[in-house]
Amino acid sequence: MGKLLFLVLGLLIGLYIAKYLRGRGRGDLTAPPPSRPAPRAAAPQPMIRIGDERIDEDEVRELIRQNRKIEAIKRVRDRTGLGLAEAKDAVDAVEQAMR
Repeated sequence: MGKLLFLVLGLLIGLYIAKYLRGRGRGDLTAPPPSRPAPRAAAPQPMIRIGDERIDEDEVRELIRQNRKIEAIKRVRDRTGLGLAEAKDAVDAVEQAMR
């Protein structure tokens, strides 16, 4: 008799918890998901240019193709005087344009 009482009590508690969780605002699960916003257009790619000096992008692209990205960053830094972060961003922009 004691086991049956615990079984019924457990079942009632389980049903109560299920009812509580169902009513917490999960909403209609059969409705379609909300639509995603349209992707934004990519920002224009920055030019690798400082003053009048411009890096030959073909040279940077060739280094990227050869998996020599660090050398490409060094070459941009040497030719333009950019800092490490700016030169890396410029090389990353060229790499993204290649894809």
